Amino acid sequence: MALASPLLCLLFSLYELWERHPAYHFFPLPLAALIWLAVRTGRRADSWRAPSTVSKALIWLHLLLAAAAFVLVSPFLAGVSFLCAATAFVLLCQNAPDDETPGWSIPVLALFLIPPPMGLDERMHQFLAGLATRLSEGWLDAMQVMHVIEGMIVVTPGKRFFVDDACSGANSMLVAVCVALMLCSFKNRHWRHAIMVALTAGLVSIATNVLRICLVIGSVHFHGVELDQGWAHEALGAFIFALDLLLVWSADHGWHFILNQRTGTAETTTDEPLQWSHSIGLGWEGRISLTLAIIGFVSLVGPAAISYSRTVVEKSATGSLQEVPMPREMSGWIRDGDKPLEDAIVGELGVRNQVWLYRKGSLEAYVAVNFPFMGFHDTRLCYSGQGWQFENQVDSRLPGETKNTVRFLDMQQPTEMMHAHLWLSVFDERGAAVNFVSENPLERISERLLSRWTDPPPVSTTYVLQVLAVEPGTEAQNQHAFSDLLAEARRHLASALTGQKLEQGGDSQ
Repeated sequence: MALASPLLCLLFSLYELWERHPAYHFFPLPLAALIWLAVRTGRRADSWRAPSTVSKALIWLHLLLAAAAFVLVSPFLAGVSFLCAATAFVLLCQNAPDDETPGWSIPVLALFLIPPPMGLDERMHQFLAGLATRLSEGWLDAMQVMHVIEGMIVVTPGKRFFVDDACSGANSMLVAVCVALMLCSFKNRHWRHAIMVALTAGLVSIATNVLRICLVIGSVHFHGVELDQGWAHEALGAFIFALDLLLVWSADHGWHFILNQRTGTAETTTDEPLQWSHSIGLGWEGRISLTLAIIGFVSLVGPAAISYSRTVVEKSATGSLQEVPMPREMSGWIRDGDKPLEDAIVGELGVRNQVWLYRKGSLEAYVAVNFPFMGFHDTRLCYSGQGWQFENQVDSRLPGETKNTVRFLDMQQPTEMMHAHLWLSVFDERGAAVNFVSENPLERISERLLSRWTDPPPVSTTYVLQVLAVEPGTEAQNQHAFSDLLAEARRHLASALTGQKLEQGGDSQ
């Protein structure tokens, strides 16, 4: 019974990692190592220690965090709760003197099973991508490659190179650090040794990704060989990752020589079964753990079941839009040309990007539609990756609406010394405008808790509408003109999604 709430917390965390954190899709690796180490630790335990003050505090903290995770629907708290349970497990084991499992290994590997909160993995990706891009600048200068850095984009005379997820080092760094810690666990290294190897693995990952960027750009610039796409790009990534692992293995031996740490002695096998004492497995901790697991299962699965039933009912009524036509004229704005300025698939997302240019007198604005996204997509990440900085953000609503369905962003581009205004709106496949969730953490929690049971939304396909005005000026009449363009573009996108025809607003050809 004592394992009920830790296991549910673990499953909750792993589901979140799989659904929303692609950089953590290597979690089966630390999970398998953690299970193996835990079983070996339990089987080699001479006896179970009497719960100390620290272990009792960790058990209570695990139960409190598990309850909070289930009530607040927080995968992060669930992961931290599992970490507390794993640490308490280590403290309760009375290990044999010749045990080769270091005590720090199980809690440290459990860290890789915690979903990062508040988009920290996205921030880490942006930081590492920007860092790798900036560090590559000096090497590109040494290679005499003419270039300009724009956020996470390296611009050369012949091509623009975007430092995406793979080249940022976010994925490879996490895996390299995880492998380094697993290696130290299996070799019974001291915790100081493990820290140094993990730090070395992180630095190695940054260095090899700078090497990867320089190889990709240099191969195109000097030899015309495209290493930024296709099988050649995948092969280069596999080579860089293999180099990371080789350097991590070398770093472990190097730090062992420097620190002169003793490895474990030969393992003494034992087949003694794991024995749970009454106070640990069947006492008050076990009963509370089982009760929390039942409550958590209902609170997590209930809204998901309701959402699934709504999805099945509504799925037959929705279709898939292949393109979004925009009219020649909208609220006095005239479209430039008969076709979009850009109509292409964005990277590996499989998302279509359609961009039109509209003019009204001396004013210019770009109207873009990006689709289809599975669920909500934060478009701000795309602009920040291109070097834009946000000076101001305001969520508002159009006349007659009750929710904030328009996000206004005041942006600066320091590299090219540009100023722009951006308006965003998101629609689901039924043509309904999606509400922008408040940036206030307390308001977000209350909104999510109230809507989970009253109106659990299914995961829908979304369409992002953008209106971008570069150097828009400060005149009030200009701002009204841009707002009118946004409102009219929203009407046409909603009508395209619902299959209806507008009575006015210009020809759609």
